[in-house]
Parts: sequence; C-alpha cells; structure tokens
Amino acid sequence: MRQPLFLEIDAMTVTPFLPLLALCLSAVSILLLRQPAIGWGLADAPGGRKQHQGTVPLTGGLGVFIGFLLVQPLQPAGVGELLPLYVGVLALVVCGVLDDARDMRSTLKLGVQLAVAALMVLWGQRTLEYLGSFPLLGAVHLGWLAVPVTIVAVAGLINAINMMDGVDGLAGGSALSVLGWLAFVAALQSQLMLLAVIVTLAAALVGFLLFNLRHPWRRKASVFMGDSGSMALGFAIAWFVVELSQSPRAVLSPVAYLWVVALPVMDTLSLMVRRILKGRSPFSADRNHLHHIFLRAGFTAGQTSMILMLLVAALGGIGVVLSLVGVPDVLLLASLLVVFLMHGLFVTRAWHTSKALRRLHKATLDGGAVRASSQIVRLRSRPLVGGGRRQAALIGLYLMAFSVGLNTRLALAGGALVVAAAVLAYPLFWRDVLRLKLFWLSLGLSLYLLLRGVTSGNFEPLDNAPLWWGLLAISGLASLPLAWWLAQCRLHWNWLVLTAMLGGGFTFMLDADWSLLERGRFSIPGAWGEAAHIGFMSSVGLVVMLAVLLAGLQRLGAGWRPAAQVVLAAMLTMPIMIVLMGTGYTTAWLAAAAGGAVYVVASTVLGRPQGYRLGRLGVGALLAVLLLGVVSHDWLLPNASPLVQRLVEPLQAIGLVLNGQFDQAQALHPGIVERVTLWDQAWEAFQAHWLLGSGQLVPPAEAGALTGYRDYASLLASVATGLGLIGLLGFAAVVVVPLKALVWASLHRHWHAIWGLGILSCGVTVLVFCLLAMPLYYPGAVGFIVLLIAAIQIATFQRDWTRQRQ
Repeated sequence: MRQPLFLEIDAMTVTPFLPLLALCLSAVSILLLRQPAIGWGLADAPGGRKQHQGTVPLTGGLGVFIGFLLVQPLQPAGVGELLPLYVGVLALVVCGVLDDARDMRSTLKLGVQLAVAALMVLWGQRTLEYLGSFPLLGAVHLGWLAVPVTIVAVAGLINAINMMDGVDGLAGGSALSVLGWLAFVAALQSQLMLLAVIVTLAAALVGFLLFNLRHPWRRKASVFMGDSGSMALGFAIAWFVVELSQSPRAVLSPVAYLWVVALPVMDTLSLMVRRILKGRSPFSADRNHLHHIFLRAGFTAGQTSMILMLLVAALGGIGVVLSLVGVPDVLLLASLLVVFLMHGLFVTRAWHTSKALRRLHKATLDGGAVRASSQIVRLRSRPLVGGGRRQAALIGLYLMAFSVGLNTRLALAGGALVVAAAVLAYPLFWRDVLRLKLFWLSLGLSLYLLLRGVTSGNFEPLDNAPLWWGLLAISGLASLPLAWWLAQCRLHWNWLVLTAMLGGGFTFMLDADWSLLERGRFSIPGAWGEAAHIGFMSSVGLVVMLAVLLAGLQRLGAGWRPAAQVVLAAMLTMPIMIVLMGTGYTTAWLAAAAGGAVYVVASTVLGRPQGYRLGRLGVGALLAVLLLGVVSHDWLLPNASPLVQRLVEPLQAIGLVLNGQFDQAQALHPGIVERVTLWDQAWEAFQAHWLLGSGQLVPPAEAGALTGYRDYASLLASVATGLGLIGLLGFAAVVVVPLKALVWASLHRHWHAIWGLGILSCGVTVLVFCLLAMPLYYPGAVGFIVLLIAAIQIATFQRDWTRQRQ
C-alpha cells in the first residue's frame, strides 16, 4: 500500500475560494443542464412508488461532480496523487447517467461498483488493513483479506448512499453531514490536501442542495441527484474513510468511522435483510426505508430530511468524540450494535413507531395543530406595575444595557435600580417569583456557591474573588428581577437591543488604540482593545445582528419597518465583522459560527409556525457575511497567518497531542498544548473531588510552568474542579429550565420566533465561550451573560402567567 499524502502542501496554500468556486460551478452546471436533461432522457416522471409532482431532471449529481472535478486541477498539489479517486468518480458518474437514462440491470450496476472498488484497491493502493484493537484479539489486521473486504465494503457504502436518495435533500444532506466530520478529522490529522478535496466536494454538494432541498420558497425540488451523484458520492466517502482510518497519524479508531456512516449503512443492511427474508432481490425498490416511515407519520419531506440529516451528524459526532477521548474499540462497537438493534426494532415495528411519530409530529412540527384563526400572543405590553416603580425599572434596564461593557459601576447602578423597583413591587413580584421552580433552583445554587467558597477558604483572595462573584452573578438569581420587568415591557425590547448595540460600539471606540489603527497596524490584536473582551462582545453582537437581518429579510414588502431593519442590521453587521476578525481571537470566531449555525438549524423548527425560516435572501445574506469575514481577515491582517491556517492549526495540534507528539504540537500551536494540559489537570482534580469539588477555581501553585494561569482556560473546567458534580448539575438546571420555557413560548406562538431564535443563538455563542475560555474575568462579559439569562427567563414568567389564565 502506498503511503497516503499528509502534509505535502502548506496550510498557507489552502484557500476558501476553491470551495466557493466549486459551489458556483455546481449550481451553474445544474441550471444549464436542466433543459437538455429532458431531451436526453435524464428526467424522472411521477408514477408508481414515485410520488413527486411533474417531470424532474436527474442531473443534480452530474452538476455536483462537474463542479467538483473542474476545480481539482487548481488544488495546490494537483491531481496526480488522487487520480484513481477522480477516475473512479468519473466512471460511476457515467454509469449513473446511463442508468438514469436507460435503467441498467442491478447486476450490471453492481459489477461496475465492484470494478471501481477494485480500482481503488489495486491502482489507488487504499485498503482496509487495520480494524482496531479488541480484547483477546489485540490489534486486528486483515492481511490478505484486506483486498476482498475493502472491495465489498466500498461497494456496500456506494449502495448505502444510493439507497438514501428517496426524499428531497436526504442523500445530499446526509453526505454533507458525513463530509463535515471527515473534514474535521482530516484537519486533526494534518492531511491538508485531503481536507481541501473533502471541502470542495462538500461545497459542490451545497450547490446542489440549493435546488434539491426544500425551502419555504421552494415547495418541491427542481432537480434530483440521480444515481450518477449518489453512487459517486458513496465512492468518494469510502475513499476518504479508508484514507483517514488507515493513516499512520490516525487519531480515531477505524470503528469510529462506522458511527460516521452508521445511519445509511444500517438502513441499507436492514432493508436488504428484510427483502431477502421475503424472497425478493435485495436491490429491488420499495417504500420501506426509514424516511418512508417518517413520511407516513405526517412529517413533510423537508422535515424528514432535516431530522435524518441531524441524526447522521449526531451519530458521527458520538463516534468521533468517544474515540478522541479514548473509549475502547470494543465499547464503541458494542454501542453501535445496540444502535443497530434499536434501528432494526424501529423499522420492523413500523406500524407502532409510525403512530408514535405521528403524535410527536402533532406536538411539535405540525403547523395544522395551531388553529388558523389564532394570533401570536404577545407578552404583556400593559405592565402589572406602573408609576414610579416602572419608570425606575426602565431607567435601570436602559442604563444597564448601554453600559454593560462600558463601565461596571454604571451597569451595577442600573441593575440595582431594577432590583429595587422589583422589591418595591411587593407582593406582585414575590408572588410571581415564588411560584417558579427556577427561583428555588437558582437560590439553591447561589447558596451552594457561597457555602462552598467560604468553607474552602478560596472566596477571600482578591485573585479568586472575581470568579466567585461572577459565578454568583450568572447563577440565575440576580437575573430574575430583570426578567420580571422585561416580561412586562414587551414594547421596549427592540429599543433595549439597539441601546446595547450602541453601548457596545461606544465601548469599542473607547478601548481601541486608534494611534495604531491609523497607522494601519491592524495585525496587532491590542490595537482593537482587549482581544478576549472585544472578541466576546463582537461575536455576540454579530449573532444578534444576523438574527435581526434574517428576520427583516423574511418580512420585506410588509411596510417600511422590515426594510429599515434590514438596512440597519446590514450597516451594523459589517463593522462588527471587521472588529471580530481584527481581534484575531479564534475562540470568538468559533463561538459566532456556532451561534449562526444554531440559528439556521433551529429556524426549521422554532420558525416554522410563524414563517421565520431562512429563505433565498437569507441564504444569500449568510454567504455574503461569510465572504465578508474572509475578505476582511485578509485585508486587516495581511502579515498574519491565513484564515484557513489559523482555523486548522489548532486541530492539527490537538491531533499531535493525541498521538503523543507534544514537542511538535508545542511548536505548531503552544496555546493548544497549554490548554490541553490545563484541562487534563482539571480532569484529575475533578476525579479527586468529583461530588463537591475542591473549592479551587484556579490551578494549584504546583502547576509548574502553568502557574501563571488564572484559571483552567475553561469556565466549565473551573466549575467542575471547584464545585464538582453538584455545581455542574446546578448550572445545567438553571439553563435547561428556562430554555424549555423558551421553546414552549416559540412553538405556541406566545412571542415572535425571532426572539426565541436570537436568544437561543446568543446562548449557544456564550456556551462555546464558557467551554473554550473564561469570560468571567471581564465585567462586561459577566453583565451581558446576566442580561442574556434574564432574556431567557422571560419565558418562564410568560408560561406561568398563561397557565394562570387557563
């Protein structure tokens, strides 16, 4: 077997423009092939088991691989090393086109698949030789069986992806989820050439999904993938899996890759077994796939595709994460067999599972469950309490919103005004608060924090006190008075958000070093202010503006307000993105990306009943913001490392650490090595005091070279170390309880979806920061988290008031 290509190209030569080019070429090819497809016989007409409407071209897969293959000669390393991959893909595309046009025999098609798999093994020299390490067996190597096993496995995966192509967007979306995890692993293993190839294929696939995946503005697919696309996708994924799993630098067990492709493989195997038991050909067509069960339960094609895509991504994430943390192969395989068994029971008992799915659909995604005459129930615009107490509360809210990142004393003064107004509103405030389970959870967590800090003797030192006070602030208790007043002041929400954004802009102007910026010293992080603080605020601000922008785009044409909202959001998005990229704070970039991704995914559920989903303009806006980020990074930081390198190097360093190559990882990215060391130390401290914690939120003095660190470089790690399992569960409870109420309020139309989507996205952004950084050292970040928690807690008051009325 030839050695796979690892690091023949430098990260600096990897560019995001080739994937964008592949996407555009794929989309243009699909548009140009639409009319000729019908004349060539590459079109699918409804009838029999095919229940789509109208004649639909089958050239989606052809367009995907036109876009993919055309950009490969532009890759830094050329096409020589992966030429067998491209030849095999081309052969399957041709075979698929002939099958779509003339309906080839299944045996002939299988023969082509086996021939391409043999080409991969004999010419490409890619084989499955190592399968993992198991008790009593040790390291399992196939030896001479590697060739036949690889050929059969590759042909099986080709058929697995092909058989998923039964609902609009399912095969392409599932393949995109798989490619996402494979790209992640390629970055960990420093296989940058393979990473570039995977990403370009994924981008070309996105170009197809724009026409195939159902959207609010596309009720049906305008093009199908066809066998030409699904078979070639299966082969490409098989190649990538073998290349990554058999690498000498592999950080994952080969068993983990079974999790990545678990759903299509399980569905195909179980279906083939059931057909054989019925005396039918395993390749015969029917309507007994997993997606057909969801369709019969009432889920739409778009909902079915989205659910199964997310399931593919979730299973892949489980396998990747468990393997990275060192779970033995035998447990990985046993757990996968359990999942396989559950899948088998689910599909064989389709009559019963369909009923359960139907009930689930009516309770969540069934828009018909909401009466057409029902209107969105807005939160209270007429407050429970008026007069001077309400005015004082409003002054405090606006003061806190503006000064949350600007001046700690002003923010505390605003918060004190709100709390005082709530106390003076006795007994209404206390009556509402005491009924909430959330109040008692937050009170218990706050008392535990105080008790643990005092008894451990670590609450008094000035170096540690900010962390303890920060934890008390975000425990949920301090946010309840803010949430109670916000629930009554619905008409002020837009203005409070605008005030907070203006305050953030003013804070940046005061903190930035304008003398450096004027001289063009953009690559110095300190020129933009404290990188961690400004990065936190700008990432959250970007997510907020994206939510406002996308919501306005959905309502364009309904008066002047949506247009003004779009213009304002676009004007604010550009400078926020520039500041975010200028800080050079990678954690902030990841947090903002996570928040935006959650908005996109959650809009398919929370936004559906109210029409607040991504549309054509929304997709265009997201692509424009992405392009703005790439361009602004290269413009602002011309002498810094390229954007791709800055995102890939941390993953490479983690991969080196997992392989025990600490010196190489230290040279590549010292910060990652330090963080991994700190997290490992935090894990050891948690194991020593797992229930109550050690009472120390910072590393002990014996940390050696890491003594200078004020924390474990992760709020989650500090909580686990200092407060133990009780502290972790306490914080989880005060987050989950109001989040459930938020989802309830959005699904039951008690407030506009934009608020639920925006708050949820900001919450995920903050959670990523809490996982990868320690934001509590910055009062502005603490203040914003308190406000965000209050915004989530509004839903708990709304739900309580609604239940009282009922």
